[in-house]
Amino acid sequence: MTSIGVSTLCMLHSDLETVLETVTPVFSCIEVICEGNHTNLEVLESYNLTVSFHAPFSDLNTASLNKAILKESLRQISENIEAASTYNAEVVCIHPGHFSPLGMHFKKKVFIIHKTSLNVLTKKAEEYSILLGIENLPMFNILFVRTPEEVKTILEEVNSPYLGFTFDIGHANTTGDVQQFLTLKEYITTVHLHDNFGNQDDHLALGDGTCDLAVVKELAEKRLVIEVNTYADALKSLECLKNLL
Repeated sequence: MTSIGVSTLCMLHSDLETVLETVTPVFSCIEVICEGNHTNLEVLESYNLTVSFHAPFSDLNTASLNKAILKESLRQISENIEAASTYNAEVVCIHPGHFSPLGMHFKKKVFIIHKTSLNVLTKKAEEYSILLGIENLPMFNILFVRTPEEVKTILEEVNSPYLGFTFDIGHANTTGDVQQFLTLKEYITTVHLHDNFGNQDDHLALGDGTCDLAVVKELAEKRLVIEVNTYADALKSLECLKNLL
């Protein structure tokens, strides 16, 4: 059976220890969203788990024209990469930057800042032997890295063996080209699994939306992570995957 993990998104309102107590009877793999209530990473030492990290992303922007915001964004993600090394999390998912209201008027400059930021982060990842996976995002105008072409461009521009691709199937469903992302299969570090109806990023249980879940069969050897809003939906998604695979 393919190893299937779960994101701590399913219990955002609980502390990390409570999350681990709840999910470990069922899941042996976990992706920790390392912000909010889930920053007490030291509790991971008490559990025998395969761990990956999702770096902080709320209020951060690695493509910001605001130098203070940019500096803080790089600091927090860099610290998360270091923590990944401490807690044996081999992979760290990172969000790409995005356009701020000001950035929409200086797109070329914003893209240059973003590439520079990714070079900084991949050097940090190399220092700690951590693999980064930049995540494809939903189809909203201010976001980067929404299509296979955008992912490929980023990977080619940065050109580092320490930068791969976190394939989010739910996000891809909002762009209408889930299957096309398979052209980037060799770069995929992690697969985020959730569902929606194609018009917004709902993080529903698998089978509750319109995502083409057949694509998962092509990715069974990858790190699969259920990323839904509730633990009940995580269990429902797990059953869906068992039937699918």
